[in-house]
Amino acid sequence: MLEFCLTYLAGVQYAAYVATGAHPVGGDKMTNEHEISKSEEAEVDILSYAGRGELVPHAPFYRVVIDGEKYRVETSTPTGKALLNLAGKIPCNFDLIAEFAHHENDVIDPDEVIDLRTRGLKGFITAHKEIVTIFVQSDPYRIERGGRTVAEILALVGKTPDGYILLQEKNGPPVPVPEDRPVSICGGELFFVQVKSGGSSR
Repeated sequence: MLEFCLTYLAGVQYAAYVATGAHPVGGDKMTNEHEISKSEEAEVDILSYAGRGELVPHAPFYRVVIDGEKYRVETSTPTGKALLNLAGKIPCNFDLIAEFAHHENDVIDPDEVIDLRTRGLKGFITAHKEIVTIFVQSDPYRIERGGRTVAEILALVGKTPDGYILLQEKNGPPVPVPEDRPVSICGGELFFVQVKSGGSSR
C-alpha cells in the first residue's frame, strides 16, 4: 500500500489509468472523440439499471458515479484502486464504498475486483481514512489526520523542535512550518527536516 502511495505521488497516475482502461468522462480520454461518439449507444449507465433492479448487460463502456461525478470505465471488473485513481484519490488515505439499491453499502479493498454488472449497484462514494500516510524525508509514516503539531510530526523521525525545523513542500520549494500553529493533515503531505542554525545534527 505504501509503495503505491509513493508511486502515485511520483506522478504515474496516468500509467495506472492506462493499465486499468479507466478515465473520467469529459477528461483526458484515452479514446478519441470519434471512437467515443461511435460507442455512445454501447455505453451502459449502471445507475439506471440499479433503480430498476435489473442485471447490467455486457458493454464496451460502463458509466459509473463516484462521489456524484460520472466516469467512464472500459472494463466491467475494475479494482478498488483503479476506481479511486479515477476519482483522484489514493488508497492509503481513502476508502472506496460501493452503494447498492437494495442492501447495505460495502467497503471495497484496493486490490479487490468489483463487478460493475452486479444487480443493484448504484455507484461509489469515498471516505477519508482517520489514519493517513504522510512523507517525511521521502519516507512514509502513518498519522491521524486533522490538526497535528510540529512536534508530533518531527517525533515520527525521532526529532524535536528544540534542534530541528520542519519544512513542508506544497507548490514549490519546501518552506518552514511555524512551530506555534497546527499543521493540517489530510494525507499525502510532504515534509522535510532541517537542523536549526547552531543546533546539532545528532
